[in-house]
Parts: sequence; C-alpha cells; structure tokens
Amino acid sequence: MLLAGLGIAVDYRMSIPGSSLVDRLRAKPVVLDVDSLSGENQLSIKQTYHHLRYTCAPEHGILGDFVCWATVSDFNGIDARLIAFFFRNDKLSSVRVSFSAEDHPKMLSLMQKRFGPERRFGQRTDAFGNNIVGWIRPSGIVAINDSADGNEEPFLLWTSADTILKKVLGTAPGR
Repeated sequence: MLLAGLGIAVDYRMSIPGSSLVDRLRAKPVVLDVDSLSGENQLSIKQTYHHLRYTCAPEHGILGDFVCWATVSDFNGIDARLIAFFFRNDKLSSVRVSFSAEDHPKMLSLMQKRFGPERRFGQRTDAFGNNIVGWIRPSGIVAINDSADGNEEPFLLWTSADTILKKVLGTAPGR
C-alpha cells in the first residue's frame, strides 16, 4: 500500500500536467463553442465552468497577464488534458486546450467539420516544427498544430479578435 501511494505521488509530480492518475480522476469534461466567446471576465468563466478545479496565477506572456487552468477529461467529446483561460486586464484573451498526440486527428477533424478547411498561418510552427493552421472566426482565430507525433503535446488555441487587433494595430476597436 505504501509503495502504491509512493507510485501515485511520483506519477503526479513527474507527469505532464493533466495526465497523472490523480489529475485524470479529478478531471471533468468541457463543452465550449469558441464562436460564443466574446471577452468574458474571469468571474464569468469560473461561473460558466464552475465544475472545474482551477489553478490561477499571474502570467507574463503573450497570451495574457493572468491565467486560470484546470485539468479536463475531454473537450467537446475528445479526450483532453488541460484547458487554460488567459486574461488581459480581466478580459478573456485566449483559451488553450492541450491533448495527447494520439487524439490530434480527432481534434483536427472536429474543427474541420465545424469550420471547414483549415488555412496555414504563414511560416509559423510549434516547438516541434509542426505547422500552425487554423480558422479566422468572427470572435477571433482558432489555431491548431497540423500534425503531432509521439510525446508531442498538440494544442488548440483560440485568441480573441481584440487581442489580435491590439497586437497588429496597437489598439482594439472602439478604443
């Protein structure tokens, strides 16, 4: 029994977030329509997805200045590991969903069925050299790796139109 407990503790500390036995047992499913996102604040996200167990912290990156993430069992019916909601000035700026490489074809297919054929976003690649492809939507951009192998961690990323316009133009509409 002691060895089993030690094994679970080591698995929890050494595994990819969202993939340990403890994380998988605590994970809940998420259904999210990216076209319905429109700059919600942290409180409204936590109320909408109240069943998730969040870890929130300041973030110093291009996706936002604050992040709340949670382990998930699936995203829109496809096995997933983590969902992270990024905020800038308490307004939703990005959502990132991580899943295993073996589930990548299902996620890409789901997005293609929902949004049509993907387009390549310039010469951008992920950390493993895979192309970044996606769809331009009214509320922002949905991006995904075009492929994933082995131990690579593919992702689905929604970035708000306001965030993109601010980055490109230096300001968001109406400001």
